[in-house]
Amino acid sequence: MSSDDSDVRRLLADAVPPLAAPPDRLAAVGSRVRRRRRRLAAGSAAALVLAVGLTVGVPQLVAGDGGGRRPASVATDGLVGAAACPDDIRRRPDLEAVRYGDDVPLVPAGALEVTACQVPVGGGPRAADRVGPRVLTVGVDEIVGLLNAMPPINAMPPTRTGPDGQPRVADPTDPGLRCTLMSRFEETAYVLRYPDREPVTVWTDYNCAVAVTASHGRRLDRRLFGAFLDRYRAQLAAATDPATVATPACPTSMPVDRVRLTPSNPGPPDRIAVNQAGPDAVLMTPLVALAACRYVVDGGNARLVRRETRRDGADALRPVLNAAFARSVPASDCGDWPGYPAPVAFDIVTVADATGATAEFWVRHTPCRSAVRAHHRGSEPTPELLAALARLLGPPPR
Repeated sequence: MSSDDSDVRRLLADAVPPLAAPPDRLAAVGSRVRRRRRRLAAGSAAALVLAVGLTVGVPQLVAGDGGGRRPASVATDGLVGAAACPDDIRRRPDLEAVRYGDDVPLVPAGALEVTACQVPVGGGPRAADRVGPRVLTVGVDEIVGLLNAMPPINAMPPTRTGPDGQPRVADPTDPGLRCTLMSRFEETAYVLRYPDREPVTVWTDYNCAVAVTASHGRRLDRRLFGAFLDRYRAQLAAATDPATVATPACPTSMPVDRVRLTPSNPGPPDRIAVNQAGPDAVLMTPLVALAACRYVVDGGNARLVRRETRRDGADALRPVLNAAFARSVPASDCGDWPGYPAPVAFDIVTVADATGATAEFWVRHTPCRSAVRAHHRGSEPTPELLAALARLLGPPPR
């Protein structure tokens, strides 16, 4: 079998997900029985609670911003309810059923906590690799202000023409949604918590460019994502003692396939990027430590031949890496999977920033040069990047 045949077989294997296990019919029946028993038990309990409630009196209603019942529970942190992230996109309100044109604030003022939740839509990373809830308690008023400053969606502009060529009259019942069909693995929801009312959930839809609550909607200002993450990173950095951030290490050996781009290996691990918004963001937070590791390939394994670590002065590498992966840098000539050659010598640079998150960068030296970051095809290594690696590890192999 040729190497090309082997590459094709590997590509097909990576592209086709494993088949799901057959359903467990017995377990399903048992689950339905247990659900029925729980419903019967819940019904009995509800009847008992109703009888007690009628005996002691009807709960009072309290006036508030918009009215409503007294909050049912106050958590130990003094806020009402729990910041439970939604985990099913089907729980989102119907985007065409909410009101987009009124002047009612999207969310009430006074929130003291905002949790960003990534709600799966379909496919995407494994559950273990998804980003968990991110809780912001600093700068919450600014996020509330951004939400309430989002513009209403106007009805169909009268400048648009109909089939007869005449201007179309604005339709107040038309929500004005104009959705794209970009493939999305997840959407972001924000759960706001208050000291005196139940939590409010704001759902965003990237394709339709809207943000909605249970009853209201606004045109999505995508700067919201970056604004939240900027404040969240600052909050993490302020709460993280740099001395507790571990210095990255260099494995003494690794399989060469670890640094080969394939459909199931999108590139270097990067936990810094998950808290940054925008495709051009590389390293936005100061670095506190780094490790530079040089490997040579022997068969199917790569062997460590040189390593250097830095804590003092680690942040000096950040502008070098940011410039190395700018859009203006040309793509490398190493090709792409499955055609590009396996590396013979390469460097791995692992950095840790002030939040404690880490990211890897790969620099291939021979037989062709390429600088790679997560979900990035590869760029020509800039002279500044090669010079920085030479200062750390010596001249690159040729």
